[in-house]
Amino acid sequence: MAYWLDYFLILIPGSLGLIGLLVYLHRKSSLLLENLVLAGLTVFLTLMGLEFYFKVFFAESNDITTLAVENWRDRYYAGAFNSFGFRDTDWTPEMIAGKTKVMVVGDSFVEGVGLENPEDRFPDILGQMLGPDFVVFNLGRRGADTGQEVQDILNYPYAPDVLVLSYFVNDIDGIAIKVGLLDPPKAPLPPPILQSLVKNSYAFNFFYWRAMRLMMAGQPDLRWQWRLAAYNHPEAWELHRRALLEIYAGTQAQQIPLFVVVFPSMTHPDESQVVTDRIVALFEEQSVPVLDVAQLIQDIPGQELTVNSVDSHPNEQVHSRVAEALYQMFITRGIVDRVIPTNPTPAPPD
Repeated sequence: MAYWLDYFLILIPGSLGLIGLLVYLHRKSSLLLENLVLAGLTVFLTLMGLEFYFKVFFAESNDITTLAVENWRDRYYAGAFNSFGFRDTDWTPEMIAGKTKVMVVGDSFVEGVGLENPEDRFPDILGQMLGPDFVVFNLGRRGADTGQEVQDILNYPYAPDVLVLSYFVNDIDGIAIKVGLLDPPKAPLPPPILQSLVKNSYAFNFFYWRAMRLMMAGQPDLRWQWRLAAYNHPEAWELHRRALLEIYAGTQAQQIPLFVVVFPSMTHPDESQVVTDRIVALFEEQSVPVLDVAQLIQDIPGQELTVNSVDSHPNEQVHSRVAEALYQMFITRGIVDRVIPTNPTPAPPD
């Protein structure tokens, strides 16, 4: 409400003032000033029109928390979270009674950040493929690291029959900060003179961050370098390794089958292999089935992996491939006792 009050307090007096000045100059036959004011009125109305468009119609998922991201969340996240705090169904004991309970835990990749339709996420696709005898709990939490994921598993009201851990290369971030590695910002702060405009104007916010992306293109990715340093930090890696093995030990103690899905960086798929190979090896040493997503998507061009050019989360194609591969792993490990065709061929007519 405050936004629209400010908007119309600028639009109405500004428009009336410029129109009144235009009429006055027309009566005075001051052609040069009249043309200047007319140009100013045109620019003013154009800017206000752009502001209206970016506030009302434009929504975009983005790695940077822009105003367009707020619009995107308002549009696609409204009412999407259940009473457990996840973007998932509000499961009740009656809904899951007698069914095999699959829990998928992870960060924004599992939550489906950037995907307008939650049904396009790999946990949801997997649930459709598994059929009515299964339920799939989605414990995806944007920004979660391994420590948070452990707590989410322990605090969830329903114990799983099968656990799927979705791993991403930023899962070490919390440990990195804990051992004292300073976390660089995702994006530089706007200069003080522009902060109010960037914070409050949807149009200016859009053009400012687009310009910043162009300026930062080709520059070293400091966050990625910081993350690699964390994996090479002996204390950070040891603490992180223990946290991952804690998840494994918990499933072993409860005799719960564990599957691990390892995602590479969507923007640094080749560079992140040094990390993903380490995680894959860690779980394979425990005889845990691991899906290495980097191998699964190596034939897809880099620009076709993400939801859009400014959001590095995996798109629908990547989620679909992950779900299909995970489903096949479920079959191989005996979680599913038969193959259910997803696109059955119609029987020929008699």
